Amino acid sequence: MSTSSGISFSGLGSGIDTASIVDALMKLERQPIDRIEADKKAVQKKSGVVTELNGLAKALRDAARDLYSPTALQGKTATSANDTIAKASAGSAAAQGTYNVTVTSLAANHTMATGAGPALNAGESLEITVGGVTKSVAIEADDTLQAFADRINGTAEVGASASVINDRLVLISRTGGAAGAITLGGSAAGGLGFATTQAGADATAVVNGLTVTGSSNTIEGAIAGVSLNLAAVGSTTITVGADTEAIQKQAQKFVDAYNALITNTNSATKYDAATKTAGTLQGDTMFTTFASSLRNTTMSQVTGLGAQYDSLAQIGITSSRTGELTLDPTKFQDALAKDPTALRRLFGADDGADTSGSADGIARRIAQLTDDFSSNAISSRQSGITANIQRMNDKIARLEDVMVLREQRLRAQFQAMENAVAQLKGQGSSLSAQFG
Repeated sequence: MSTSSGISFSGLGSGIDTASIVDALMKLERQPIDRIEADKKAVQKKSGVVTELNGLAKALRDAARDLYSPTALQGKTATSANDTIAKASAGSAAAQGTYNVTVTSLAANHTMATGAGPALNAGESLEITVGGVTKSVAIEADDTLQAFADRINGTAEVGASASVINDRLVLISRTGGAAGAITLGGSAAGGLGFATTQAGADATAVVNGLTVTGSSNTIEGAIAGVSLNLAAVGSTTITVGADTEAIQKQAQKFVDAYNALITNTNSATKYDAATKTAGTLQGDTMFTTFASSLRNTTMSQVTGLGAQYDSLAQIGITSSRTGELTLDPTKFQDALAKDPTALRRLFGADDGADTSGSADGIARRIAQLTDDFSSNAISSRQSGITANIQRMNDKIARLEDVMVLREQRLRAQFQAMENAVAQLKGQGSSLSAQFG
């Protein structure tokens, strides 16, 4: 039995499977909707590919921008001849060279402790002063040493941390070096009997004959752009040089991002004669033209450099027949060692104009090319796709409304036929009985 809109029939009157007939007729009626749905799926598939390529274009843009940022290709590394004495870390502005470092003393935080089991008298208070800031902490009834230590730690801006060790209350200055000296006062100070167990002291080192100090064991500025981390008294050498591995990784990141975009663009726009299959964007000139522009840019020269490096091929980045790039580590490292400034200009030279030209670095040109393509061409394409899908959805919705009415009409017509046949059969049976 089939039902729709309150109308029911089973075909018992006529012996005809009217429900199947209506379903078959509606299947034919829905063919225009099915065609639109198929077209919509194809458009949505293209939209997905366009979105993917847009993401790859943005990734290439960002990788290219990284190659001409203020710190691009200028990574530094600092190594110590003896890490147990001192280590170092270097920023991009670090001064290259070798530095003799002698650690004469390490920084210490002022530490004070009571005797074992000091008496806590409710109503008294302990004043703790560090760096000119004084905070008072009261002793409350039934306080244990741990409870009092927790109250000290829970008081805002107290310059020392408190702990209980072997039944002794211990205060450690939160400020390292001599500037972190702890001074105690208040009615509880005398009875608690604090004594210094470690005096606050600055770290001291001699760098190339110059004495430097710090409130902690990390000293900044003794070597330009380098952070010294002192570990023990003694001597070592710190060598600061170019972080060639990190610089190469930065260039490789650009190559990888470029290849991902080119490979996926080639795949989406090609026709495979062997398998007779077309890419989702086969024949799409917007993308093939863009890919061609990328290839031409990477193979071009940078004019006006006046240096030995004016093309990517000269520093070991070459293009294959299909447009993918390959970085030769040996040739790249050689160029980096010979003229790092020229290498940076090859990627990031700026001719000062608003639009990129032949005097701009390769990475700068590619960054602008991909940004324009993503912001303008792809953005416009995606807007058009979205509008097209919306039009299809609207048309499908209108046709669905029509289908509902048509199905209701068909079922009503077949129900009327069933009723008429049943009536005729009833009349025939009546006449047969009368004549019988």
